[in-house]
Amino acid sequence: MKRALAALALCLPALSGCSGEPSEAEMRALVEGHTRRALERQGVVFRAFDVFRKQGCVAAKDKPDQLDCYYAASFSPQPGQPQMTVNGKGRFYTGAKGLVFEDLGAQPR
Repeated sequence: MKRALAALALCLPALSGCSGEPSEAEMRALVEGHTRRALERQGVVFRAFDVFRKQGCVAAKDKPDQLDCYYAASFSPQPGQPQMTVNGKGRFYTGAKGLVFEDLGAQPR
C-alpha cells in the first residue's frame, strides 16, 4: 500500500506522464516543428506559436496504443497580419526515435 501511495505521489505533479499522454510542452514542440516545415515549404517564415493549449487526448479507435490529441494554437502568419487561431487534431505515439506526431488536420476559427 505504501508503495502504491508513493508511486501515486510521484505521478501527481505530472499526471500526463503517468497516463501515457504527451504533455502540453511535448505536443507544442512537435506541432510547432511540423507547422514550421509545412509553412517554410510555402515560403512563409514561422518562428513559434503565440499561444498553444492542449485540449485533451483519447485512444485512437483504429490503433489503441496511440492517442488522438486535440489542441488550439494561435500565431501571426506574417508580421502585421492579424493573429490566426486553429483547432487541430494529431496522433501521438512512441516510435523508435521517441514521441511521434501525425497531423490529422487543423481548422481555422
